[in-house]
Order: sequence, then C-alpha cells, then structure tokens
Amino acid sequence: MPQYTFQTRFYGPDAKGDTLTWEDLDFSLLFLSESINELIFNPLSGSNYIFIEANGTPTQNGLGLVASYALVKTIPPSSTNKFSILAGPGQYLLNSDFELDTEYLDVISLTGERDVYITGSGTIFVNSDNITVRGIDVDTKNFTITSSFPNTIIKNCKGGDESFGGNPNPLAGFIPNPGYFIASTFIDCEGGDLSFAGNGSAYGTFINCTAGSGSFGNYCDGTFTNCIGGNNSFASSGIIEGGIFENCTAGDNSFASILTIDAGSKLKECVGGINSFASSGTIYGLLQGCQLTLGNFNVLNVIQTGQLVSCFGDSFTPITTP
Repeated sequence: MPQYTFQTRFYGPDAKGDTLTWEDLDFSLLFLSESINELIFNPLSGSNYIFIEANGTPTQNGLGLVASYALVKTIPPSSTNKFSILAGPGQYLLNSDFELDTEYLDVISLTGERDVYITGSGTIFVNSDNITVRGIDVDTKNFTITSSFPNTIIKNCKGGDESFGGNPNPLAGFIPNPGYFIASTFIDCEGGDLSFAGNGSAYGTFINCTAGSGSFGNYCDGTFTNCIGGNNSFASSGIIEGGIFENCTAGDNSFASILTIDAGSKLKECVGGINSFASSGTIYGLLQGCQLTLGNFNVLNVIQTGQLVSCFGDSFTPITTP
C-alpha cells in the first residue's frame, strides 16, 4: 500500500513545510468533517436572515423551515430589526399548517420565483400583519389568510380554491356567510374559485392577480390592476363601494351585477361578460372604456354622479353618458 507524507503548506503566511503527524492529520480531518456537517444540517445565516438550502428530502426541508421560523421568533423581530427566512427552491413537506404569526418576520423564496413548493397535507396560514411572503406555491390547497392585515404583502404565490381570504359558499337555508375583510397587498398571485376575499370584502391592493369564479370580493373598495376573475367576480352579488379598477377582466355576472357601483368608484378599461357592470342595478361611479362581451349598457341605470365614457357592448358602438 502506498505511503503518503502530509506536510503543512509551503506557501503563504507562516509557511513551514513540516511533516504532519498522524495525530495532527486526525484532528484536521475531524475539524473538516464537523465543518461539512454544520453546513449540511444547519442553516446558513446572517445578522438578519436564515437561509434554508432545501437540499434534503421534502420532509427534512419542511422540518428545517418550521424549525428555523420557530428559532427566529425567539429573538424576537421588530419594526427596527426585521428578519427573513430565505427558502431555497425545492419541496417542503408539511403535515400540519405552517402558521406565519410573527410581525416583521418574512418568508420568501431565495430566487423570488414561485419555486418553494409546499407538499403534504399542510398549507401556509398567514396570521400576522407587517410581513412579506413571496414565491410560495401550495398547489391546490387553501393559501390561508383570514384577517385584514393591511401592511402584509403576498407576492408571486399560488393557492387553490378559497385562497387569499376566500370563504366557502354558505349552505342553503343558512344566513349568508359575510366572509373575510381582506386589506393586504397581493402581487402576481394565483388562486382558484372564491379567492381574494371571495364571499367577503376586498379592500386591499391586487396587482396582476388571477382567480376562478366568485373571486375578488362581494364588496370591493380597493385597488385592482390587471386582475382576472372568472364568472361572478368583483362584487358579483354585492356592491362596488369605491376603489380603482384598471384593465381587469371577469366572466358573466361580474362587477356588481345586481346591485350598485357607488359614487367614487372608477372602472377603466375593464371587461365583463353578460349581465356585468350593474346590469340589474345602478351606476353612480365612473366607467371609462369598459366593455360588455355580450349585451349592451343600459343608460337608464346611470344616474346622479354616474358616468359612462366610451364604453361599449357587443354592438361595438361607443356609449358616453351623460
């Protein structure tokens, strides 16, 4: 068996070139082993962040994510000492809901992309204000938020039905469920049916968000930009109480289909299906460049402060009134 002689470095500070004993070599290898073990099984961290590498199994990644969050909570974070959990791309298996319940403690994808995949039966439950959540995909599960949280930002996240403050339909014969009041900011997010305060009140900021039917509130008074909903979206059976809607699109029976678009509401370049835009109600707000894909606007519904400016239906004849 060949024999090798290990020596200290010949170059650099304090170069000696002395031969290492087997005891010296053993200590060196032990130190190297412990260092590698520290990097693999313990998260890398800085003064205000912990990095989860997600290089284990989904179960290990999930445990690391939850444990790191619990660790940082003990600091605790504050408005002058914010912390972030930086999650590397990968799968994180959760067998119970992961509750984000601490202010000024963000959970974000390292890349900013939607590449933190939550698998298992658990989901994300946002239960605190003053946090940012970014790049998390819970697949078809409910990305849960049930309170207003006006200073919380959810960005580039995905959930299934009733996500982002949505609420299930009330059972027949029961008092209608008032749903949740949601005032957070949502950017580049995607949900299923009844998402983004579906059956509730959408009072937040919604930018480039997409959802299924019954989404974006039964009552609306927020900012909606480049959002897409299915049928019965944007206050389908409720009221647009105010707010700004720009370049938003929905299916049939949308945009306060049966009740009112109140004074102070501004809808610009929005598109709805048949029976949309208070077709059975009253328009007190401003609609500018809006389109009905089937049917036409009834100018008799536009009263008092209401105004249509260059709006058109399937006849493609622009309507301005008064």
